[in-house]
Amino acid sequence: MKLHRSFLVLLGASAFLLFGGAGCVPGLGSSGSKVPDGGVFRSSDQGNTWGQKTQILAVGGTPRNFSLANIITLVADPSDPQALYAGTDGAGLLVSYNLGEGWFQPDQLRTGYIQSISVDPHNKCVIYITLGTQLFKSTDCSRSWKNVYEEARANTVLTSVAVDPNNSNIVWVGTSAGDLLKSADGAKSWVVKNRFKNGVLKILLSPQDGNHIFVATPDQGVYRSLDGGEFWGDDMNEGLKQYGGAFAVKDIIFLDVSKEWLLLSTQYGLIKSFNLGANWDALKLLTPPGGAQIQAVAVNPKNYLQIFYSTNSTLYRTDDGGEKWITKKLPTTRVPSALMVNQTNPNVMFMGSRFVEKQSGF
Repeated sequence: MKLHRSFLVLLGASAFLLFGGAGCVPGLGSSGSKVPDGGVFRSSDQGNTWGQKTQILAVGGTPRNFSLANIITLVADPSDPQALYAGTDGAGLLVSYNLGEGWFQPDQLRTGYIQSISVDPHNKCVIYITLGTQLFKSTDCSRSWKNVYEEARANTVLTSVAVDPNNSNIVWVGTSAGDLLKSADGAKSWVVKNRFKNGVLKILLSPQDGNHIFVATPDQGVYRSLDGGEFWGDDMNEGLKQYGGAFAVKDIIFLDVSKEWLLLSTQYGLIKSFNLGANWDALKLLTPPGGAQIQAVAVNPKNYLQIFYSTNSTLYRTDDGGEKWITKKLPTTRVPSALMVNQTNPNVMFMGSRFVEKQSGF
């Protein structure tokens, strides 16, 4: 029997009162900072102003929040823009079904480092998350979770998970050791499709062509397969060699998903490709190449010319593809860890934050 999400929200809130007790929220106050300016922030005006959105849903009692939590990843449900998932450093998974106004935690995932989250684009109740050496799957909108894969090597963790937007039975997982695994039966069985010389940072799948797969690594650039993962080449890196620091990748996203245009966030800066990585062009930033540490990047899904990125202390926005940039002060003393633009209303943005010892400069 399928459960409506509104019921699950109340279920999560009730469960929190049962298991959470009074006082601080368990697992949500170990960020390294006692200043409660962490968690998730939301803007309704494209980043000009922000409000902190960290309320834990509760049925009566003292209001609780996760304003001390470190956010590692922030993901929206592709088929439901109201649904958000936040992976944390030590505090497990947080889920919101109302654009961040209220959050709850699944009972099984109240602790742990969750680095990657993927929601089935064709079934909003199917979610995958990586938790250390384990991959968990929910088929009932976060009500329950099942361990569907576990890495046997103690010093290797799962770093990325992605559901094929063209075929929900196909799931990809990357590891810190550089292994790329594929399941063709909804995570029941797995095969290794490639072993990269560097850890897998992120797996990006094209909704336009199920054979197009892109893998970013933290130190050795990006790789692609145009045949569903059978053959992998490093030809994407040829065009990156002209940009010093471009092999140190922070993120890979689609600049325009309908055209499969790519955008890389690197130590050099932001670099775009209009031909699946065969050629690359650097965006003009206000800071010199390598002059600012880019922490997070996002693109307006309705307008590829509008790009956002954040450094340690500043949010940057361009409305013309990088010719001119607007700067805004961040709403937190922490470092932005994730940026996201709402799929249906591009005025609405979300920012995840984490506490690190900031360096001087940008």
